[in-house]
Amino acid sequence: MAEMTLKTYRARSMADALTEVKKDLGRDAVILHTRSYKVGGWFGVGARPIVEITASAGEDDAPQRARHRDPAATSHALRRAYSLDRAVLSGQSREMPTPDADAPTAIVERPPAPRLDPATRRMPIESVSIERELEAIKHMVGRVLHTSHTSMAPHSAQLGAMPDALFTNYLKLLEADAAGDIVEEIIGAVRDELSGAELRDAAAVRAAVIRRVADLIPVAPDVPAPDPPVGGRPLTIAMIGPTGVGKTTTVAKLAAAYKLRHARRVGLVTTDTYRIAAVDQLRTYANIIGVPLKVAMTPAEMSQACQSLANCDVILLDTAGRSQNDAERLAELRQFLDAAEPDQTHLLLSCTSNQRVLLEAARRFGDLSPNRVVFTKLDEAVNYGVLLSVAKRIDLELSYVTTGQEVPDHIEVAQPERLARLVLDGTPPRVAEPVG
Repeated sequence: MAEMTLKTYRARSMADALTEVKKDLGRDAVILHTRSYKVGGWFGVGARPIVEITASAGEDDAPQRARHRDPAATSHALRRAYSLDRAVLSGQSREMPTPDADAPTAIVERPPAPRLDPATRRMPIESVSIERELEAIKHMVGRVLHTSHTSMAPHSAQLGAMPDALFTNYLKLLEADAAGDIVEEIIGAVRDELSGAELRDAAAVRAAVIRRVADLIPVAPDVPAPDPPVGGRPLTIAMIGPTGVGKTTTVAKLAAAYKLRHARRVGLVTTDTYRIAAVDQLRTYANIIGVPLKVAMTPAEMSQACQSLANCDVILLDTAGRSQNDAERLAELRQFLDAAEPDQTHLLLSCTSNQRVLLEAARRFGDLSPNRVVFTKLDEAVNYGVLLSVAKRIDLELSYVTTGQEVPDHIEVAQPERLARLVLDGTPPRVAEPVG
């Protein structure tokens, strides 16, 4: 039986490459792969763009061959294609070697791809795009996973067959990079909760999934507005976390919210004398908001600074960023916190980091006894499943999330349902209700 022959075409633009494909293979040609790269130039200057398309004439021998292939092998190939697809979408794929654009067009022999549904595979050449190819792959893999439970995550055999509406949300959570075991816990709970008729209702399934996701995000009950002290010390709130997570900006946002929206007397203390211009940055915010700022370079100065702000309702502490791997610096930060005796210690974690990094940071900073967590930089995150995975696995209540750099607007009190929708939909967050 004849093998499917694949041909590779290279041109200066996608339109030119498609024209060559159409001229050589006809309108029924099947586009299997596209990519673009640059060649020539000097250190990247003056390089020429090249578009490469791999296509087949779409002969009927390929479907016949595909029907005789081992189903398990086909499923494995599709799952691998799905993993590569997700890597491309998340920007994690490695570049392929750049071929010589001036070399003659090569004929490449490859195993035939599994046959797609005609509605998605045999699309007109004029409408072919990388985005549509990826969508076709996702749909194809989804169908394979739907009919073969053993090809899912390790514990998925417990889920049983899933209706389409439930399976759609299962894939959404996985594509959001939520941990597989957590996703299966959610989907299994929804399947047990809803009746057969409800499981066929997309709206009912979505609402149930959102409720289950929200239930896994613990939030602090005592935010945003602190009560003024009654014959006691000011409410003292410390911000700690790795470098670059946005502690100084978050302190400024909270200071502005407490002062301008809640009419509280606010004082600021910073220990961040390591970062260039860090004190000047916070001093600028303090002057704009109209609150006092103290600088503490030692634990003793920290204690004195807090005492000097005893007439305030709230004291916000901005600490220097520390690597979770630097035990010595973390021990030093511990001394500052012991001197300040904060009522609340918020650990700031950036949603731009991956789950493993965030969990390790939470573990190392756990020695400093934080009792709240703030997720920052939601506006810069690629997806939000990491928020769900980390929130469920660390023993801390979520107090705030930040969604941008603007002071004081881009900070919100954590709302489980809003965050659950963010995880499921994967759309960039817009400013919701600000603090207070």
